[in-house]
Amino acid sequence: MTVDAKKPRVALVVHGVQLGADSDQNQHLDIAALINNRRGSIPLNFKTDIYRYEDINDRAIGPIKSLIKLIAKTPLAGKLAESSMELIGDVVLNLQDGSTAQKVRDGLKKKILHYYEQGNPCYLVAHSLGSIYALDVVNELIRDEALFERDRRTTWPVQGLLTIGSPIGLSMFRKGRTSLSKLGPGSKLLRWKNCWDRNDPVVSGNVFGKTINGFDIAEKYQKEDESQGWFIKDVPVNTGKLWMMAHTAYWDLPEVGDILVDMMAN
Repeated sequence: MTVDAKKPRVALVVHGVQLGADSDQNQHLDIAALINNRRGSIPLNFKTDIYRYEDINDRAIGPIKSLIKLIAKTPLAGKLAESSMELIGDVVLNLQDGSTAQKVRDGLKKKILHYYEQGNPCYLVAHSLGSIYALDVVNELIRDEALFERDRRTTWPVQGLLTIGSPIGLSMFRKGRTSLSKLGPGSKLLRWKNCWDRNDPVVSGNVFGKTINGFDIAEKYQKEDESQGWFIKDVPVNTGKLWMMAHTAYWDLPEVGDILVDMMAN
């Protein structure tokens, strides 16, 4: 099975930790507007889609949220505690790596393979916690012997990976992920670019908003091994925002659009 370069390229968004339900996640519309804004005169046949998994997480932590409502002294306190539990719970479910995390990965893999079976070249745009799931699924797909022939890019279900506001450099997420799946012998490279703002507390892991200066967040995964087959590059950006505002400011950032246009057009 192969993809067809004449078919629309798909920018598939994987959202991060969010409040609300699946129906509230529409970041792919922001990415579509960003690509159109940055492609200029470049002819680019594309569409965007999103993999939503908020409902999966909400069902998993539903009983705890219900308990919080019962024991809260006021409706406001209950709502605040419930929202905090929803955000923290998403991260905990990933770190526990149990059935819920596996269900999220399985759903993303199914979505990717749907476009692969349709022949559409697919590019992942993964934000925050979504970048952890995206990297895991790409690694899993590479291990399938029927996919990712190193010198036949048309056999790749994922043509490129762009992570934004990713905690992927933090030790708690790097555990078990320090060794990327190898593409094997050949010359073509799977592109992974990682955009991050030095004021983003999710990237730094510092809840007090301490800035970071190092550029080797994703590049720590790059090995001096030709068979690895990955081209990994960190792209530090300046969103002009501070703290959590910086974490949510990537969706209309010109650099993000430029990277996507370059990936999809070349």
